[in-house]
Amino acid sequence: MREQCKRLYEQMLLEMEYCKQQHPLEKEQIECAFRTCEMNWKKLQTILHNYRFTSESEEAWFFKTVKPQFTGLIEYYALVYKAALFIPDDNDQHDIYKFWQNELQLATRFFSEHESFYKYYKTGMTEMDTIYFVRANNDPTITLTAKAYDIAPEATTSHDHLVASIIARERYMEYVNTQMQQISH
Repeated sequence: MREQCKRLYEQMLLEMEYCKQQHPLEKEQIECAFRTCEMNWKKLQTILHNYRFTSESEEAWFFKTVKPQFTGLIEYYALVYKAALFIPDDNDQHDIYKFWQNELQLATRFFSEHESFYKYYKTGMTEMDTIYFVRANNDPTITLTAKAYDIAPEATTSHDHLVASIIARERYMEYVNTQMQQISH
């Protein structure tokens, strides 16, 4: 399974690069990349549906490492697209800079709200992995907060969405900082 997931992820990255080359406008690039990520997440769900994990540690690895690589990009492109839609279009650099500052604050707030899990994940801790990332240990209330791409209970654990959100927001913060630097220069 590891090799199959790796190939699918690498193919997705190539397809996303193709989006950049084929579409001159940023919104079109974002839409294309978002669709690409969604399509590949569906392919990964098909692989998952037909696969039986050999151990809880393999299952935890998948939901902690593999799945969030795909769903984190879906979430990232949703954030970038939302920003592209709502950025002030009055060409006032001060308003645009304030917009990006607000986006940065929103992303930072996420890390504050999930500080203990963020530390757990970023420091490479593993002692709670079977609780957080094995489906048999799922909290049935998580479907109430599930993302639109993540409503299939057989493809969801209680904490993989947080890893996806970490990946998305870290990448988004880089994007926002780049936008702010462009305005500053």
